[in-house]
Amino acid sequence: MSTTIDTAIERDENPAALLSPDVTTGPTPTPHRRHRLRKALLIMRTSIVVLILLAASVAGGTHIVRQRLADRTLVDAGTAVLTAEPITVGSADAAVVTRVLTAERKSVTAGAVLATITLTADGRAPRVQELHAPAAGVITKINVTPGQIARAGEPIVTLYDPAELAFQVDVALETLRKLRLGMTAYVTGPGLSGRIATTLEQVEPKVDTGQPTATPDRLTVVLRPDPAALATVRTLVPGLQFDVVVDTTTAVGRTPAVNSA
Repeated sequence: MSTTIDTAIERDENPAALLSPDVTTGPTPTPHRRHRLRKALLIMRTSIVVLILLAASVAGGTHIVRQRLADRTLVDAGTAVLTAEPITVGSADAAVVTRVLTAERKSVTAGAVLATITLTADGRAPRVQELHAPAAGVITKINVTPGQIARAGEPIVTLYDPAELAFQVDVALETLRKLRLGMTAYVTGPGLSGRIATTLEQVEPKVDTGQPTATPDRLTVVLRPDPAALATVRTLVPGLQFDVVVDTTTAVGRTPAVNSA
């Protein structure tokens, strides 16, 4: 047996295989095989790194393309102002304001008593009259304070309906030619945590007053807040300014805005 083991060692065989023939052991890697294995692992690692870099490059290129397309489709319309249609409450006859029962920025319901006045017209006996809110709204101004005389038809209290708030922006004719009625416009600014969606509702016709204007090459565009944004818009104060961009991929085929003025 000793001779056999010595012979196996001389032949570079595994002596353990002779002592335990039932135990199978793998061949001992030679330096040449270990070198080839390390080389294969290095090539594999390099390939993985290259693939990762290629994937990142493709993703970055796609993002840039999408960003450039977005920049082309979003048109800067300028600065918009939040507006409200004023609702005035007054008397058809001259009167003395005796009491004001509301305050600025206060919300009132339809029919709420806003003020009391004393009519003194036609030399008749003084008559006390109540002024009621014609609709639910928010008080914007007390035009005549108690003790003062309100002329016939003069507003005593002014309010607005927050459901009718809209954004108005003066848009250059060159930009207006890119827009259509019904397009989606995004508004950002004070009091908003993010952008809100509005719809390009109309372009106000230009009235020729015979007087030179500061912006003769601009028309006023009216943007109506989407229903989902109404709750947020109702908390804003008319007169605030906002930035506006219009998505020109929307309202395809609709009436060009410049033709509706």
